[in-house]
Amino acid sequence: MEIPIYEMLSRYTAKGRASFHTPGHKSRADLLGALQSLSYDLTELPDTSCLFDAGGTDAIEQAECMAADVFGSQLTLFSAGGCTLCIQTMLLLSKSQGKRVLFARNSHISAVHTAALLGICPVWIWPSGQNYQITCSDIEKALASYPDVRTVFITSPDYYGNIADIRTIASLCRRKGAMLIVDNAHGSHLGAFGMHPLSLGADMTADSCHKTLPVLTGGAMLHINHLREHGIDRSRAKAAMMMFGSTSPSFPVLASLDLARDWWQRAGNQAYQLTAESVEQLARKALNNEIGVLRGKLNDPTRLTLDIGAMGIEGMTAAQFFREKGCEPEYSDSRFVVFIVTPFNTPDELSQLSEAINQFPVNLRRERFIKCAQTMPEYFDGMPPKTVLSPREALLSPCETVNADSAAGRIAARAVCPCPPGVAAVVPGEIISRDTAEYLSFFGFKRLTVVKSS
Repeated sequence: MEIPIYEMLSRYTAKGRASFHTPGHKSRADLLGALQSLSYDLTELPDTSCLFDAGGTDAIEQAECMAADVFGSQLTLFSAGGCTLCIQTMLLLSKSQGKRVLFARNSHISAVHTAALLGICPVWIWPSGQNYQITCSDIEKALASYPDVRTVFITSPDYYGNIADIRTIASLCRRKGAMLIVDNAHGSHLGAFGMHPLSLGADMTADSCHKTLPVLTGGAMLHINHLREHGIDRSRAKAAMMMFGSTSPSFPVLASLDLARDWWQRAGNQAYQLTAESVEQLARKALNNEIGVLRGKLNDPTRLTLDIGAMGIEGMTAAQFFREKGCEPEYSDSRFVVFIVTPFNTPDELSQLSEAINQFPVNLRRERFIKCAQTMPEYFDGMPPKTVLSPREALLSPCETVNADSAAGRIAARAVCPCPPGVAAVVPGEIISRDTAEYLSFFGFKRLTVVKSS
């Protein structure tokens, strides 16, 4: 009898690779050990709790209030539905339904889908900063063109660890009377470095805690500040989250958020400071071996992103090399290889990655990649794609899949986001230009989903 998913997981774990990917617990956070017992997989009972409807003496509310104190928010809500549920709740609470919202173009696909569900009219901001991060100037120009906008949605840090200048952006939004909400999925740990967007002035952040903290997959926190200013209270926030969340949340996931809060309060800051020192050593090792590294004041100190493309090597090829050396990266694309390092990576694993970096062969250069990269078509030259339908209309319309070379002039029904740069080439409702179709074909998107012709 075959058990495909179980067997798939068993085959992978048998490889014994060092985890430089999510979840942040790296399968060894001892504080989560008790949750391995099936006896904790409970439902909502008189003796347990309810994620959305419980009263003031409820254990979940107590845990959320403790998390708010530790992470510096006026209100924190737990999510067992990942950062997606937090993003959905933020956009609903922003009172932007049916109105324009500024979205950084590198927004996660869940934000695009939420805009469609809520009937939001996205105004896309194309990032002009280093490594395609959004800048204050980008937002200022957009707000000048759309003075009625009252919500700005950005992603910081991005997948590669690039961080926006949140303090300056938050100050601008306050002056313009706009709410700043931040997809901080990859930055739950940034408080250790004074870089958490909430402490820098953001109104709301969605933190995918399982990515970098000792939390089970699916565990996230929504942090909210400036409650009175925005007319938000706990009851309203819970009601908004309930609109999208499952009525059967995982209690082990919720408990892991509580345990992670306790760990952060006791040891998290110091542990992450030490992790940053380890990552800095790995970065220096890479630079000594002529491997590019994304580093700087506006980068996550614990995210190791190797710029392999600068060597004329495809990131996917490099990622396979690291896998063969027993190190599993979080992500790779045509240019970068991303490693997520947390305090739960052992010294032996860090040494293993260091040695793999030291052995990285420069003879992996691929002339075809270099030649193609030099002539790669651009899909954005300062003129944004033409929008003819709202995301909601496009996503809910009958659609069909066509070859990329036949998609020019058609209306996109799905978002397509090649990486790098992690910026959507097209989102639902936009006309696919010929240059965009060629660009996507180059990156391997040979079939595109478009609105069906009438």
